Amino acid sequence: MKKSIYIVWMLVSMFITGCIDDRGNYDYQPLDKVWPVTISGISAQERTIGDRVQISPTIKGTEGLTDLKYTWFLYTRGLAISQEDTLSHAKELDWVVNRESGNYYLMFEVRDTVRDLFTKRYVNFNISTSFSTGWYVLETGGIGSDMDMIRPDGTTVENLLTTYGSERMEGGPRKIVFKEDHRHEVENASGTVEVKKIDAFILLSERDIRVYDAQTMALLKRREDCFYEMPASINPLNRFVNGSADDQLNNDGQYYMFNSGNVGKFGYPVLGADGTNNYRVHPDAVSASQKAFLWDELSRSFLYLSLGSQMTYLSEASAEDRNYGPVSNTDKEMIRMLFRSQTKVQAPDWKARYLAYGLWKDSKGEYSIVDLYFDAGNYPIVGSYALPEGNRLSSTDIMVAHQTMPTIFFESNGNELWEHTVSSATALAERERKVYNFPVGEEIVCIRHLDISISAVEEKMDRLVVLTNSVDGWKLYGFDFIEGTVEFDMTVTPEKALIGQGKGKGGYVMRMDNYRDF
Repeated sequence: MKKSIYIVWMLVSMFITGCIDDRGNYDYQPLDKVWPVTISGISAQERTIGDRVQISPTIKGTEGLTDLKYTWFLYTRGLAISQEDTLSHAKELDWVVNRESGNYYLMFEVRDTVRDLFTKRYVNFNISTSFSTGWYVLETGGIGSDMDMIRPDGTTVENLLTTYGSERMEGGPRKIVFKEDHRHEVENASGTVEVKKIDAFILLSERDIRVYDAQTMALLKRREDCFYEMPASINPLNRFVNGSADDQLNNDGQYYMFNSGNVGKFGYPVLGADGTNNYRVHPDAVSASQKAFLWDELSRSFLYLSLGSQMTYLSEASAEDRNYGPVSNTDKEMIRMLFRSQTKVQAPDWKARYLAYGLWKDSKGEYSIVDLYFDAGNYPIVGSYALPEGNRLSSTDIMVAHQTMPTIFFESNGNELWEHTVSSATALAERERKVYNFPVGEEIVCIRHLDISISAVEEKMDRLVVLTNSVDGWKLYGFDFIEGTVEFDMTVTPEKALIGQGKGKGGYVMRMDNYRDF
């Protein structure tokens, strides 16, 4: 046995020695001689969606080589390359950017398909969209509505809908909202249906609803695609989006809600407080995530709505409340309900409350402002202020509440901007004053207060924006508040405050900044 082990050990030793001492005359060649291919002429790119990209790379070392394959890839940083990342197999790239905005790598590969040798060159390729930041104006040219955009450089791009392949919407302009991660059904090449999350613009006109891809302006949904069952009448009065998990619509006085589990379509309208749809919700509302505070024009009552349940009447004043009158089955006609702001979450339930003003008229024709504090189904009125005789506020419905100060800005005589101080003062001079005169022939059609302070935006502002119309088209003005006040620098005239202008008659303005809407 020992002799056998010794023989095996000797054979292994001879084999190892042979491997170590092998001085065979092999013909090894450096890689740059076997595959001397280099790529240059490709640099980092900063592009926007819709750009045409043309790149002619410089390739050296392929003289006399056959069986070459060229491939251009665009892939997301940190993710493996897939077949969907292939842009082209041409030597020169000629491609129109159609990917979502983001940071990518562009890679060009030259490969010998027989020997499986290859050379790659990759560079940063960042895609942005021209729609992420700017001012959007929904306007009408007399036949339907379209959307214009004021770019950050002050230039106006008109008629985005028709420019990008769809037609004008039916009726005059109503509202624009932006929704992050709008759910939309897409049919793949295989015939399967996939639900994708797409950032979207939602547009309302007097008789139409549209949903557009906010990066490409591709049409996603027409009005009939926004419902599982089309309503008898399309009259969108308002739309509220409170993040990607909440979407609310007032169509012809009927109220709809859906949450994040939906595919971007509304079902049946919510039932009213009596368990039927015998209600007509006012166009104004205080909308929050999965809840809303509404006014029913038929019963003349405040209503509270929480997702998954029917509407309920708000409570009347309790013994602990100061009683400013009933809030259900009143004798009031709501003129406007103006959202102001929401509070920070509060103990013990860690929920926010919502502040608003209501301008209403009683059966005697007398107007008053009610200070509203919405807290679930609780009694909402915390103050009431009769309007002095001769006031101008009650003669218009074009107005906006300052988000933090007791002030309402409104239109008077068409081209005049006024302010009304919400207080118990009875002297009209202490309540109302004129702020600006706009050029003769212009008519104020929309006023908004934008208080933007989040870190994610490019431009912070505390600004009153005013949209006007004239025979020459629309104009958008912006007046910055002096910090911590409702005062303006009166040396800044409307002419100096002009943000941009365009053709047609504007109806609504929305601010976008780095894909945040205001």
